Amino acid sequence: MESLHMAGEPTQQGDEGGAFVLLVGSEIGEPADCCISLSKPPRLIDPLSHSPTSPSRHFTGWETPVLTASVAFLARDWDGRGSLDLSDHLVLVPTRHAGRRLREALAMHAATYESAVLPPLVVTPDFLCAPARLGDSGTPVASPWAIELIWAGLLLELPLAAYRRVFPVDPVERRLKWASDNAAELLRVRRLLIESDLDFPEAAEILASRDMEPGRWTELADIETRALALTEKCGLRDPGRASREAASVGSLPEGIRRLVVAAVADLKPLARRALLRHAGAVPTTLLVSAPESASALFDDCGVPLPEAWLTREIPIPHPHRSIHQCANPAAQADLCRDLVTPLDKPAALAAIGIPDPEVAPTLEQRLRDAGMGSYDPAGKPISKEGIYYLLKLTQQLLSTDRYDAFALLLRCPGYLAAALKSVKSFKSGPAPSVARLLRHFDDLAAEALPGRLGEAFASARKRSHKVPALAEVIAWTQSWTARFGKEDFTTVLSAYLSTIFEDTRFAPHDPVAAVFSEVADAIHTLDADIASAAAAFPPPASAGDHLELLLGLLADRRVQPDRGAGDIDLQGWLELLWEDAPHLIVTGMNDHAVPEAIIGHAFLPDSARRALGIQNNDDRFARDAYLFTTLIETRRLSGGRLDLLFGRQGTSGDPLRPSRLLFQCGDSDLAERTLHLFRENEIEVAPLPRSIAWKLKPVPLPDDHKIYQRISVTGFKQYLACPFRYYLQSGLRMEKVEPGKNELDSRDFGNLIHHTLEAIGREESMRRSSDVGAITEFFYEGIDRWLEERFGPRLTTPLVIQREAARQRLAHWARIEASQRDLGWEILEVETTFGKEEETSALPAFRIDDMPVIGRIDRIERHPREGLR
Repeated sequence: MESLHMAGEPTQQGDEGGAFVLLVGSEIGEPADCCISLSKPPRLIDPLSHSPTSPSRHFTGWETPVLTASVAFLARDWDGRGSLDLSDHLVLVPTRHAGRRLREALAMHAATYESAVLPPLVVTPDFLCAPARLGDSGTPVASPWAIELIWAGLLLELPLAAYRRVFPVDPVERRLKWASDNAAELLRVRRLLIESDLDFPEAAEILASRDMEPGRWTELADIETRALALTEKCGLRDPGRASREAASVGSLPEGIRRLVVAAVADLKPLARRALLRHAGAVPTTLLVSAPESASALFDDCGVPLPEAWLTREIPIPHPHRSIHQCANPAAQADLCRDLVTPLDKPAALAAIGIPDPEVAPTLEQRLRDAGMGSYDPAGKPISKEGIYYLLKLTQQLLSTDRYDAFALLLRCPGYLAAALKSVKSFKSGPAPSVARLLRHFDDLAAEALPGRLGEAFASARKRSHKVPALAEVIAWTQSWTARFGKEDFTTVLSAYLSTIFEDTRFAPHDPVAAVFSEVADAIHTLDADIASAAAAFPPPASAGDHLELLLGLLADRRVQPDRGAGDIDLQGWLELLWEDAPHLIVTGMNDHAVPEAIIGHAFLPDSARRALGIQNNDDRFARDAYLFTTLIETRRLSGGRLDLLFGRQGTSGDPLRPSRLLFQCGDSDLAERTLHLFRENEIEVAPLPRSIAWKLKPVPLPDDHKIYQRISVTGFKQYLACPFRYYLQSGLRMEKVEPGKNELDSRDFGNLIHHTLEAIGREESMRRSSDVGAITEFFYEGIDRWLEERFGPRLTTPLVIQREAARQRLAHWARIEASQRDLGWEILEVETTFGKEEETSALPAFRIDDMPVIGRIDRIERHPREGLR
């Protein structure tokens, strides 16, 4: 039973009754952001009266947007009485978002007649060759992720020496990540082949006939054969083979009597074959957004012909006003904001295209700063969410036991707060703040330089008398890593996330709730896929490997936030054909984005694509030239506006070229167009003025503070360089935090040398020794003792190198030390202070302009004849 959804509002203020829309179907679009009103039901010639042998093309012209024309066509026989019944229609659209827009538009059209719509089944072309079209055969079709696991398992066991054209060298570590990454790459190539109604053996045969890497493709074909055998061994059907079978014998859903292809300009060969087969049984119409006079520019399926569009002129009205040169993505975002801000209702009147995703983050921020929301139909990737980052750091910690991964994990929202709940040291008293505890962990990292978490725990225990929570938080983390290593992965991960996010609360329609729902679904999906592929893919050897698989599964997932009433649409290039906003702003009109080109593909360069019949650069150019022309003509004929923005530099400063589509003009206009697009005056962007992120307000010190009463010898240089910094460091004791420090800095290294030399002066048995070997050995022991006390018995590689450097220096000094003893010099005192009245043994101070100068003398030596030095 299909669900019924009632929605509607009065059509005009003061109406006694509201216009209600009845939507029937399992897929209901988001709240409509457009309204298509037809004054009376259109009466068009029915192009579906042909016999069901081949699809007929119906050209809708450029006078109305694609969305409006599609609604008009589907409602052509409806007179407004009763419901608009399209339940027997199957409509193919290029993207899922186009499908949502079409369902909304049909509902709004029915609302103008205070009626209902029984919507069509709106799908993308790959629906025609989906394995679901085959029905239940008893053997389940493997999920995409299960197939990747099977191929990864194959690569882990594959004799690589027999496949040197695919794998020229052995990997440094033949582990799960290597196998998973390579399996994903091979499957991406295979998907391109399947979409073109090919597999690896067929592609190998075609390319061998053209002498295009026949040996390599033969090996790829053999790998596919092995993978298919493993898939059958797992009791699964290969989805690629199932898709090709569906294109040959698959059936349409029950009740479908008419098929409409609405402005699909990018039809892959496999979907084309399925479409033409169904067109032999069901009346099929191809809606082409172009005038009838342009029919020669399209093939029989309404797809733009490359030979017709590669050299066709694209007239851009008023190019000097509509084409805007911008320095970088930030400048494009600024201009977009300036273009939409003056509009009364920006969300209703304007839409923004973002072919280059590099522009999107800055643009969203600029609109937000201007008080306007934005909506991306593609959704938000899970990989940009905090929980994904938490899982990624947890995986790094489980795989490496590195302290730096733990330090970053501490900064994930919820992690340290959850850890503090288990800390016993302050159960009876107030807990330390998260900020203060993070500072203590930073100090621990800077002082102890721990490489691994166990080393950090040992160092933290030495500081337990000062900050006991440090060791307890590390122990809490180690308890989780131990559980991950011993218990069921899914059970432990669920408990781990539940503990960290125990206090998280979700409001209705909170997008964060959707993120957690996706993560939970991915966890259980991964378990099911691992179980289904068990015959070919061994269970992950560790929790780190298991988490790596989960991260790979989540990387491609997205969540769809609710669209706000005033949000401006930010759409990809292929979505813009279905955008009916009168003012369209297209950013990122650069050559790498529009038209999109394939350059240097590892397996399928453009030459191989042409040989195999896979979409190549000419096909992409023709498609994008057609889309661009439609955007221009639709707004020109309807009185709308089109602004085209391109950048001269990317975010990283790399130079960019304007899109080739902007140069598709007549020869007489080409020189002027080129000068306009490459003018230099607009790309010179003045650097932003220097600004201060925040204003420092240091605490004033009392007048009797020690920095006003005396100065140390070593403080002279700092004071003369900057009195204010001297005040901050010596008075307020402010220091630079270096949590990423992994070796001794110059001060630490100096302290190591200084401490060792001080020790020989305090050791009676050594201060008079002239034995070079004994002195050297004493120095070595002192260096090792100092390093072990601070960093533990296991030193990191940088510390080992620095230890050897210190040994070499002090070995040289040992020879000097011994020679000085032979010459009669003896050590009298070490670390003698002067000017410190609180120390009874201190020497008297000397003054500069009545300011006492204090300090410490490292060593005082005495000679029978020479005296002191």
